[in-house]
Amino acid sequence: MGNTKREFIIKDLMVQDFIVQEGREVLLAETDETGKSELCVQLASDDNLCIANLDKKKTDVLFFQAGKEKSLFKRADHMIFEKRQGNQWKLHLIEMKGSVGQEKWVEIKGKFRASYLVAQAIAGMLELDIAETVMYTTYERVEFEHSDTMPTARHGRLGIPQVRMEEEWEGKRFGLNFGERIPFDHIPIKMERNMNGVLTGKWKEQ
Repeated sequence: MGNTKREFIIKDLMVQDFIVQEGREVLLAETDETGKSELCVQLASDDNLCIANLDKKKTDVLFFQAGKEKSLFKRADHMIFEKRQGNQWKLHLIEMKGSVGQEKWVEIKGKFRASYLVAQAIAGMLELDIAETVMYTTYERVEFEHSDTMPTARHGRLGIPQVRMEEEWEGKRFGLNFGERIPFDHIPIKMERNMNGVLTGKWKEQ
């Protein structure tokens, strides 16, 4: 990592393996049955920091309000600090679900809010300059209902990359490529459309 103070804090002050150094490829897993899946992340840098299974690690901030509606004691599944130029870092917050609907989306946003605050605290301790933050949710099934009173709610947001909400990945393994011109050949997914017009991903034989 090239920062003696940062290495000292991670190795000698933090719980062992709370945060680990990762290279360009990071394999994350959700073990809960409700969202059991794997996620292979490709990054542009060779020098990144990852907190896998953040939601299962002790990160309580005891001066936060405990109200359930604010979800301040819940965490996203995974957190990655991707090294950019100088001491600038890109923060990735990742939540992995089996399905996403209106109620779960409210919960996910609460997890992202709390995890972002935790990330800021960790970044302050490690002297990381967070230049950009992105948040992702992986899922198999979509259970949103279109609004009957707000037609604009049916429209997708413009100007940002999106994945079709109807995509279902057989085998529950997903891939995210954040790297610049990094090949993704080791995740050979063949996309097909089933009888209901839904795109499904199938693993090719190696």
